[in-house]
Amino acid sequence: MATSGFVFADPTATPDNYDTFSPGDVFADSGINTTPVPEPIPAPWLSPPVLSLDQVLAASDVAAIESSGSIVFHSVGDTGGVKEPSYQFAVADALSADLTGKTWQSGLPAFFYHLGDVVYYFGQEKYYYDQFYDPYRDYAGPIFAIPGNHDGVLYSGEAVPYSLQPFYSNFCTQTPTHAAIAAGVSRTTMTQPGVYFTLDAPFVKIIGLYSNTSEGSTQGLISGGAAGTAQLTFLEQQLANALSERSQGDVRALIIAVHHPPFTGSSQHTPNPVMLTDIDNACTQAGILPDMVLSGHAHLYERYTRVVQNHQIPFVVAGMGGYFNLSTFSTDSGGAKPTPPVTGTDADGNPLTLEAYNDTQWGFLRLTVSAGSLTCEFLALPAGGGSASVQDSFSLDLNQHVLTSGGAAIVVPESPELPEAKPKRPKRRAPKATKQRATPAKAVRPKAGPTKAGKPTVPPKRKLAAPKRKPPKRP
Repeated sequence: MATSGFVFADPTATPDNYDTFSPGDVFADSGINTTPVPEPIPAPWLSPPVLSLDQVLAASDVAAIESSGSIVFHSVGDTGGVKEPSYQFAVADALSADLTGKTWQSGLPAFFYHLGDVVYYFGQEKYYYDQFYDPYRDYAGPIFAIPGNHDGVLYSGEAVPYSLQPFYSNFCTQTPTHAAIAAGVSRTTMTQPGVYFTLDAPFVKIIGLYSNTSEGSTQGLISGGAAGTAQLTFLEQQLANALSERSQGDVRALIIAVHHPPFTGSSQHTPNPVMLTDIDNACTQAGILPDMVLSGHAHLYERYTRVVQNHQIPFVVAGMGGYFNLSTFSTDSGGAKPTPPVTGTDADGNPLTLEAYNDTQWGFLRLTVSAGSLTCEFLALPAGGGSASVQDSFSLDLNQHVLTSGGAAIVVPESPELPEAKPKRPKRRAPKATKQRATPAKAVRPKAGPTKAGKPTVPPKRKLAAPKRKPPKRP
């Protein structure tokens, strides 16, 4: 890949080396007790905070992506290899290997989009070498990121001027710079205009949000209190821009990425319906739905289908990027895990189906987006080592808003139309990246799959009628 001022991979691939990890520091941090509280969000250095891929890759590379007919990229979160780095290095090596020998025409991934929790336990500068620069020193492409709760949480006495300062210093510099913490690794800092931002690329627009520091029973916050309202305003404006662009024929896939998952069956994590409602209301206000929602936080792979206005929207949780402790999926009262598909509704009556999950393997996502479709593959690492292989995959028809998996259509109940008239998606064409610069309802935490009124859903494949839905109130 050609670049302008950026350096990605080291010139020569090197073997894994864990010697710089400091077990004393890691275990000392693991023993610190702190109660995460919502923190103010650092203001973007550019308004609006929008980054075009051709500001990072050379114009010739972006042109080659456009002419190839699709863009490919990686995504996963929760990678910090604290305590046991071998899992993170294994995933990082697999990511790098997925670039080897490929060209733009044969599906070369253009970038890695990180879903947060780059470092553990606290987002301290001293851990960026061990948990970011060193593991990805052979990854020959740009790495973009949204912060996770561990990247922003502070503990009493921590010597940083504000929450997310180390993240900001490594991902949000105004020019690519070799950070001191990177030591001998070649990779330069990324030039994201803020910790929340829009990435404009051929075939896809990704709106990345920061869901703050919460952990425990209420997880995920994009506005309100200390977090303020600037990020929510940004989301509303970017969704409105996306709708306007579609009316002019620019019909790239629209993805929302946020660290905390709107839906999860993890036994260690829960979603926050307030966060989902904020996102839903912004989408309702703008009159546009996302084509996909990506999240991390829960340390496993999960795939849900949510139906809104008869649009099938995949919600994918990908928090299996290298953190040493995988999450287990919740069991029922008899100790049994669900067998997908498990169909029910979310808290507002929208059909919601658990399609697949994997709580035993680390891995990553590979996404391919063209002018008319989006395909997502979960590549997992075998327990005994070896090459990553596809364990789950699906495709979304961006014109019909219908999902398929394994060549078969995903069948879920239809949802009632909202009163607001929604513009139809224009006929798709391959767009160019530009330099200018969704989902209504509250969520409940799935136990043995998606739930309704806090109770386990009916057996797999049974359809539930969607109750009449009231439009959500604007925040």
